[in-house]
Amino acid sequence: MPDSDQDHMRVAIDIARRGFLAGEAPIGACLVRDGEIVVTGHNGVIGDLDITAHAEIRVMREACRALRKLDLAGCTLVSTVEPCCMCLTASHYAHIDRIVFGASLADIDAVTHNELLLSHQTILADCDRKPVVLGDVLGDECRALLREWADRRPGLIT
Repeated sequence: MPDSDQDHMRVAIDIARRGFLAGEAPIGACLVRDGEIVVTGHNGVIGDLDITAHAEIRVMREACRALRKLDLAGCTLVSTVEPCCMCLTASHYAHIDRIVFGASLADIDAVTHNELLLSHQTILADCDRKPVVLGDVLGDECRALLREWADRRPGLIT
C-alpha cells in the first residue's frame, strides 16, 4: 500500500471527525487525482435532509464540478467506510479507477444494523471495467471512530 493512501486516509478521518462534530455519521472521503486531493467531504444526510448525501457521493459531485467533467477516470476515491452499493455504483459511472477504504460495511452494520451488505465483488461481478479496491487502510482508526459515534448516540438511527 502506498504511503499516500495512508496519508489520504488520515485526511478522510479528519473530515469524518468534522462530520461527527456536526451531528453526522462519522464518514469522510476525499477524491485524489495525480496524488493530490481534489476535494474532501463528510456525510451530510442529516444536515441536508438527503438520504443520498453520503460522503462519497458528495465528493464525487463536487469533484465533477471542480474538474468540470463527469469522467473521473484516473482518480482514487478514499473513504473511511467501504462504499455502499449506491456509492459504489456512482463511482462506477464516474469511471473511478481506485477505491481505498478503512472500515468495512460489516463494521458499520455492527453499529447501525441498517446496511445492505452487498460486496463490491458482487456488485461489480459483471462489469468489464472494475476499479482496484483496497480495504482496511487505517481500518482500526476508522472502526474506533465508528465505535465512538455508537457510544455517544444511543438508539442510533441512520
